Amino acid sequence: MIIGKSTIDAARARATRLSKSTLNRKRNLDFIPQKDRRAGPVTSGKRSRFLSAGGATPTEVEFERLLGTNDLVDEFFLERALLAAIPVCRISIGAPGGGERGCATGFMISPRLLLTNHHVFQTREEAAPSVAEFNFRLDVAGNPEPSFRYALRPADFFATSKELDFTVVAVEPVSIRDSVPLARFGYLRLIAESGKAQLKEWMNIIQHPGGARRQFAMRDNQCIDDTDPDVMWYMSDTSQGSSGAPVFNDSFQVVALHHAGVPRTNNQGHFILKSGKTTMRIDDKDDSEIDWVANAGIRISRICSVLNSFDDATGHIAEWKEAVKSGDILTRAMADPSSVQSLNSTNMNSPFIPGAAGTRIALGTLVLELNAGAIPFAVSPAGAVSSAAVPSIENTGGASEAAKIPIIHPHLETRTGFNTKFLGRSTPLPKVKKPAVAAPLKAGGTLLHYEHFSLVMHKERRLAIFTASNVDGRPAKRKPEPGFKYTRAGLTGLGENDTEKWANDPRLDDAFQLPDKFYTKDNGAFDKGHVVRREDVCWGDSFAEVQRGNGDTFHVTNCSPQRGNFNQSSKHGIWGKLENFIGAQADTELFCIFAGPVLAADDELFPGKDLSGAVKVAIPKKFWKVVCALKEKKLQVFAFLLEQDLTGLPLEFQVNAEWKEKMVSLKKLEQTVKLLTFQKLYHNADQGK
Repeated sequence: MIIGKSTIDAARARATRLSKSTLNRKRNLDFIPQKDRRAGPVTSGKRSRFLSAGGATPTEVEFERLLGTNDLVDEFFLERALLAAIPVCRISIGAPGGGERGCATGFMISPRLLLTNHHVFQTREEAAPSVAEFNFRLDVAGNPEPSFRYALRPADFFATSKELDFTVVAVEPVSIRDSVPLARFGYLRLIAESGKAQLKEWMNIIQHPGGARRQFAMRDNQCIDDTDPDVMWYMSDTSQGSSGAPVFNDSFQVVALHHAGVPRTNNQGHFILKSGKTTMRIDDKDDSEIDWVANAGIRISRICSVLNSFDDATGHIAEWKEAVKSGDILTRAMADPSSVQSLNSTNMNSPFIPGAAGTRIALGTLVLELNAGAIPFAVSPAGAVSSAAVPSIENTGGASEAAKIPIIHPHLETRTGFNTKFLGRSTPLPKVKKPAVAAPLKAGGTLLHYEHFSLVMHKERRLAIFTASNVDGRPAKRKPEPGFKYTRAGLTGLGENDTEKWANDPRLDDAFQLPDKFYTKDNGAFDKGHVVRREDVCWGDSFAEVQRGNGDTFHVTNCSPQRGNFNQSSKHGIWGKLENFIGAQADTELFCIFAGPVLAADDELFPGKDLSGAVKVAIPKKFWKVVCALKEKKLQVFAFLLEQDLTGLPLEFQVNAEWKEKMVSLKKLEQTVKLLTFQKLYHNADQGK
């Protein structure tokens, strides 16, 4: 690019204005002729005049410097990226009882087959209630585009490989609503030779990170290790939900299936955190705490090899093989560049415009004519194909990136919630002083019941005003039911490296709930802090009862933004340590616990994102707990405002000198919280007076 005289004159004038107070004389620019320009710096060994004291102005060369690596691309690169994105979809991982329990990314590899990770769909049963959502993106103005959802058909075809972490599943040929043909989104070819990216080759990833609308990780992403025949390592930006995304080279050939993040480890195989500390496991750590080396993707060449080895009783593998030979969405466009037209249209409300000669796909102001028509072969709906045996590959030590909602039992309307007779005497719920601030339920009332706990939401703050839980630590209520696993995997249904995604409560309008997205789009500022501790309500006479208590705590109604050094006992957080302290007492005791944030008027606003876009949320500074216990058949009440750190855990429920500093009177707690009053019986039993 040649800088014109008017541009340089404008730059000179701007620099002169900025440095007027320090300039005592006019400064002239020494221009270097275009033919003498070089890519290197013009002031070798000296500070650039643009940055020097006195406000000197930039030369023409300084205007045109290539800073570091040349990241310039031709315009067609962007058009190819937009086209390659069309077959990429957001996967909504369905819960058995309805709703979404997680999200991931996938992409079409033939007219009917979708490719994603094995750790996204390990079985047909996991895929059956799930859907693939296409065109889940924002338009040029940043507004949501219409998207189209398609049911998965694992009964027609399902093939998976745990070793290579991929799953291929059939997709319904028309959308759930409006019957939009799936064929209109095209597919991306898997070519065996394309999985051989070279060291330092550029990578590009099209993905739905964290279930968000479609995003691109382009340039500045390089293959950093090409020695493994099955896996390639590359630098790029991904997140939970990026699993199953296509990894492209600069020609937008698919070279890998995004698989996992690669954390740094030491010689003992322990994971290294950014703090310098090491840990044996990272599934309980925030992404921001982990020292990530790179991302890992399964080579397409290996996936192709395995797909070719599957028995094909349904015709779907034949479809895929034919798709490899035929033109995918990019091949067709490049074979006939005139089919991609630049339009100045303002009435393209839908990306799909049926045409007489084929299908026209609009991408903002671009339109692609798919004149080649559909691939002419049929697919039999016969039984599914099971995974063939594949050679095992060396584990990269990576962390899978599927964000899933833990198992939540359906029929929330049947939950009975907090038992006011749990201790053998009355422990009524606190009263909200201003009922108008409480969020109304769709069915009426304001009290949400869960397994062993209840809560009331603040309709403007979108956080719980209070929670009330029954805690039973007796061994008989914690004894595992034979044949069931009371582990994290057994209770939640999550894999070892899956990330917990929290669910909205369908009984309450979304406008009154702070969604999981707020906590995943906060750049690691906050933890998802359980107000009702998960372990407190994981008790019962059966595995189902324990699992209901566990799953119910993962509703966002029970979540409050807390800093890690306040929430996590592993970070010396006082909230977590108090939970552990109370939990230690519950080994042999029964308790009722009331808890919540202090929703103060002067809480500072934090800019974040929710389901509608940008939002500002007032973050509570303080949190409170009220513990009710019986001693010699008499009620005792312990109220806490948590602000400081804590060390050591007593063996019995006694308040020692350390905790005495944190205790307040129940009356003072009411004055601070302001929204609640506790009945006289609690004040009479108050141990903080």
